[in-house]
Amino acid sequence: MTIIAVANGIVLLSIAYLFWKREDALLKKIYWPALAFKLLCGIGLGLLYRYYYTVGDTFGYYDDGVRLAKLAHADFTLYTKFLWGGSKKYAIWHELGFQRPRAMFMSKIASVLCLLTGSSYWMVSLYLSFVSFVASWYLVKQIIRINASLTLPAIAGFLFLPSAVFWSSGLIKESVAMAALYFITAIFLKIWLRDKTAIYHWTLVLLALWILWNLKYYYLAVLLPVLTTALVMKYLVMPRLKYRQWYIVLPVWGIVFTLPLWVASKVHPNFYPERFLNVIVDNYRQFTLVSSPGDFIEYPTLKPEVESILSYSPKALLSGLFRPFVWEVHTGFQLLVAMENLVLMLLFIASLAKVKNSLHSGQRLLLLSVAVYSILLCIFLALSTPNYGTLSRYKTGFVSFFFLLITCDNPLVNRLKRFMQS
Repeated sequence: MTIIAVANGIVLLSIAYLFWKREDALLKKIYWPALAFKLLCGIGLGLLYRYYYTVGDTFGYYDDGVRLAKLAHADFTLYTKFLWGGSKKYAIWHELGFQRPRAMFMSKIASVLCLLTGSSYWMVSLYLSFVSFVASWYLVKQIIRINASLTLPAIAGFLFLPSAVFWSSGLIKESVAMAALYFITAIFLKIWLRDKTAIYHWTLVLLALWILWNLKYYYLAVLLPVLTTALVMKYLVMPRLKYRQWYIVLPVWGIVFTLPLWVASKVHPNFYPERFLNVIVDNYRQFTLVSSPGDFIEYPTLKPEVESILSYSPKALLSGLFRPFVWEVHTGFQLLVAMENLVLMLLFIASLAKVKNSLHSGQRLLLLSVAVYSILLCIFLALSTPNYGTLSRYKTGFVSFFFLLITCDNPLVNRLKRFMQS
């Protein structure tokens, strides 16, 4: 086992070195600290669930991954068949702890890495953390190419923002899902910048879409309509739009957005209009039953009605972005989350002074897209997942994008830059 772990460690470091070697001088300085932080977060997540939470999905995925790896050693053909079409007709199905589709999908991913690492939980964690890091690193590079002034916000938001990095590391669904989401977004930015894309880019995009759909389909249901609208606006609408004032562009963006959003509402049963509101309320009620008093966002009269959902949306948005507040914490871990939320709130307040500049910015379509994605996903998650602990994990899907949005040309960030330069 030690030999296998050492061999995997050498492979991982060798691949990391090859990526580092290709970077320019500025990014080379950031690469190893960012990678080390990511890998340590993956290890830290495992330790958190082993010694603090004691119960968690991460070791469940690992245990099922080990069971499937044993099946591969015994009958590899049967194992591959189960990977692509596993169902109750397979005996191994009944031995698995997770039988829900999304959880089983993650267990299957874990099983592949178990075969590679000799079923070492910690090596599996390191591999998944590394994949997530590579995707976030690739996205940061694309963001910097849009505007060099975004270098610090992008690096801080996607590589060092504690909650975002921690909850997208290790053996959890978010680790793989965010890697897929970041890569899709990076390719979108390449298209936005009119860069050439190779066949392997599109092959990886299809893989990323498949993975994200199987792990976090609701991330994808918000992301794709936003990205589609942004591209339609840039390449089809804006060239034909006579008046381009922000008060014209914003409503036009909203009109265009309705079509891909309608399409998204048809691709999964939970998003069918007649069921969507019930799903939100049912999830909210289930979480309140298993959450301690004071550890979740309360919507006392929430009903599966449009008026009720809309009336609680402002509270859901505020809570999803900035709660728990520091006076609402009950544990040391919650305090860490609350401190980060406090920083986000201060940055957000400072960013309001630059809203007018954003409306007239040459990148206002991108800024609007980031804002809409962050707001919609935040409201949905805060309404359906009100528990503070779970929400801090799920908001990984948007918090780095929100951070990037509020730190663009932020007065506080600019002062910090000047202070560091002086």
